[in-house]
Amino acid sequence: MVVAVDDMNRKIIRLLATDGKMSHNDIASRLRRSPSTVRDRIRRLEDDKVILGYVAVVNVEQTGMKADAIIFANPGKGMTMEDLKKLREVPGVMEVLNVSGGRSIMIRIYAPDNRALEDTIARKIAPLGLTDLEVQIVLESVMRFPGI
Repeated sequence: MVVAVDDMNRKIIRLLATDGKMSHNDIASRLRRSPSTVRDRIRRLEDDKVILGYVAVVNVEQTGMKADAIIFANPGKGMTMEDLKKLREVPGVMEVLNVSGGRSIMIRIYAPDNRALEDTIARKIAPLGLTDLEVQIVLESVMRFPGI
């Protein structure tokens, strides 16, 4: 079911997307609304699964992950979306998308260095049955999230 999101809810979502720790009072102050109105709207957005959760945005380089790559691939014959969910268990895999184009799977992965990245791809990703793997190293992240 599609939930109607009005202009005020869009403003709330935009503020939370920029700072997920922003308090109801801070949001209310910025939008010139009462904190209870903001709280109720946020609760409704959460209940309706418009807001799915809140996460910390981590500087992965500070955690020792120096290699950042995007892998494009195709699912092997008979591979299902359930098979692709096994990528959740692969260390460093941050995102898996089904995309359009010549290769229909996109994987975002981090590793301590290029050698570890190559090893993870060879030992953990390729054996899952993906074919036509194309690895692109990310040289610089220009924008990852709004406001960051």
